[in-house]
Amino acid sequence: MKKLRLVEFFRRGDGTKPVSDWLEDLDDARAQSVAMGVKFFEEYPSLIIPAYLFEKVTTHIWEIKVHHGKEQFRLYSFKDEALVIAAVGVNKKWQKARNADLNLAEERRTEHFERKKAKKKGSKGKCPKVKFNPNPN
Repeated sequence: MKKLRLVEFFRRGDGTKPVSDWLEDLDDARAQSVAMGVKFFEEYPSLIIPAYLFEKVTTHIWEIKVHHGKEQFRLYSFKDEALVIAAVGVNKKWQKARNADLNLAEERRTEHFERKKAKKKGSKGKCPKVKFNPNPN
């Protein structure tokens, strides 16, 4: 099935992905449930996804909700153009989102865009020099 959205995991400056690490700490059944929830979110149109499974929790942070039996998992995410970047993964044990998790997601969002801006700024005006050889032989 074609993906309508693309979910990527937040990547730190050193290349590590904290949400991947969090998933690896879950047992196989729970990790598979989260993966299937993300796949569902990527492949189905917004009209099919119930609003309670993907909702805005702060100005910039969205929550992807996944259920595994009676357990609930959350991926606190942010949007970057056509991408949805999952910044924090948690096993929900409380009624409302914890401020610490939301603050961490916001910090990672800020880091993501600062790195993106620095990368874009560093590549401006720099074109690779290519020598043209009209007679290659």
